[in-house]
Order: sequence, then structure tokens, then C-alpha cells
Amino acid sequence: MVNLDKNLLKLFMKKIFTLVIFLVFSSVYAGGHITKKQKEETIKCLGHYSATAVLPADTIEVTDMEMALASVKVIRSFLQKEQVSDDEMNKGMNEHVDKVYGKPFNKSMNDKCNKFIYKLIPGSKEEIEKLSRTIYAG
Repeated sequence: MVNLDKNLLKLFMKKIFTLVIFLVFSSVYAGGHITKKQKEETIKCLGHYSATAVLPADTIEVTDMEMALASVKVIRSFLQKEQVSDDEMNKGMNEHVDKVYGKPFNKSMNDKCNKFIYKLIPGSKEEIEKLSRTIYAG
């Protein structure tokens, strides 16, 4: 059991590292078409998904963790296209993570963010689902 947990942790860290590298090196220009309120809500959801992605494995379903990781990637890419700086994203994300870190998975917030993000970002539901299946090669 301990070896399995260590192996899962190593795999998880490898996937996180790969995702971070991808996010650091991907920057695409677009025109900035979201409202201030939409941007704030999107960053709040980014914080929710980021906090969800690091919950202890025994407190969350793997699929929820995979979806959270995929959502972080899709949202960051979207916000970059909307010309939101990494500093602004990180600041807002960290503020939310600080509020919820160590708390159990918030299904209600997750459902709210899913609904909001899927409506705001065209094709995001399909993109998140597709990406989530690649995280643990599932």
C-alpha cells in the first residue's frame, strides 16, 4: 500500500510538473472580451480547481481530481488569451486557495464552477473531459 501511494504521488507530481511547464511556455494572444465580473469569477474557479487538485487522494474521487487539473489548464489558457496577466491570475487564485486549503472537496462550488466555465468558455466541457483522460492515462 505504501509503495502504491508513493508511486501514485510520483506519477501525480510528474503530471503536475508537466502541466506547469506547459502552462509556463504556452502564451497565446487574444482580444480580452470578458467583463471584470466574469474575470473575477473565472479566477475564483481557478482557485477552486487548484485547491481541489491537491486534496489528499483518499478524500476525493480520482476523476474529480483529474477534472480539476484539466480545468486549471483550460482556464489559464483562456485567461491568457483574454490578456489576464499571470500575476493577476496567481494572486486571485492563491487568495481563494488560502481560504479553502485543507477543507474537504466542495461539490457545490465544483458544480457552480463547472456550469459557469462551460458556459463562458466555448468548447471547454469537451476540452476538459478530453484532457482529464490523459492525466493518469485513464
